[in-house]
Amino acid sequence: MEAIEKRAALYYDRAVTYARALKNPPFHPETVHRLRTHLRRLQAYAEFMQRPKAASSLAKCVTWLSRLRTLDVFLRFLRRRRDNADDRRRVAWVLKEEGVRVAHAGCLDAIRAMLAKTTVARLSRPDVFLAMRLESLSREHADRLNIALRGLSRKAKRKELHRLRLLVKSLRYQEEIALDTPWGNPRSMAALKRLQRTLGDFCDRDQFRRLAKKMKLACGGEMNMEYRLHRKRARTAVRRLVPPEPSAKLRR
Repeated sequence: MEAIEKRAALYYDRAVTYARALKNPPFHPETVHRLRTHLRRLQAYAEFMQRPKAASSLAKCVTWLSRLRTLDVFLRFLRRRRDNADDRRRVAWVLKEEGVRVAHAGCLDAIRAMLAKTTVARLSRPDVFLAMRLESLSREHADRLNIALRGLSRKAKRKELHRLRLLVKSLRYQEEIALDTPWGNPRSMAALKRLQRTLGDFCDRDQFRRLAKKMKLACGGEMNMEYRLHRKRARTAVRRLVPPEPSAKLRR
């Protein structure tokens, strides 16, 4: 069980380091990304330890930085395209303004305060609890994923795919927590990571088209095409994973 606490402590220390590094805007985009990632990992650890209040608070911290991260990813996407300089300038300006808003709203101070009172020691559980969680983890994750996949519409809607992505991300990070234990499953974690990437690409395009529409960017039509392309890919990916319904004999 030492391996789990060691990994959690690494997540915590890195989250604290990145939170302290973000002092005044403009914020370094990669630091924002790494902070959000390690807050997500701590959230997954809290969920693994069945600490719902701490998990909810950490999720809220991630949300405070979500628009900042989305705008940065969108700007990078537009820079790779090199097509419309005016669109890039407008997104860069909005990104700068969002950084100022985050700073003035005290979001980073709140994140640092949250981390100060949500230490790994406070989230920990006895070894007996950990052993029971690890024993049931693989089956629990398979059941949760199968239920979520079976609950999708035939042509999964945007909100359904977004909810699935959040679930997959949580399951993937929990699998990562268990990776250095005898219950670790690298293949399962890799499969979840691939699905998370596909769903993430779709969710990014959904945000891009919404931003383009709100900001009345010239790339709006292209963003709608990107959205439809990645929606098709996401739907195809999840359709392949939907488990068959149990037969009538098995239900009996």
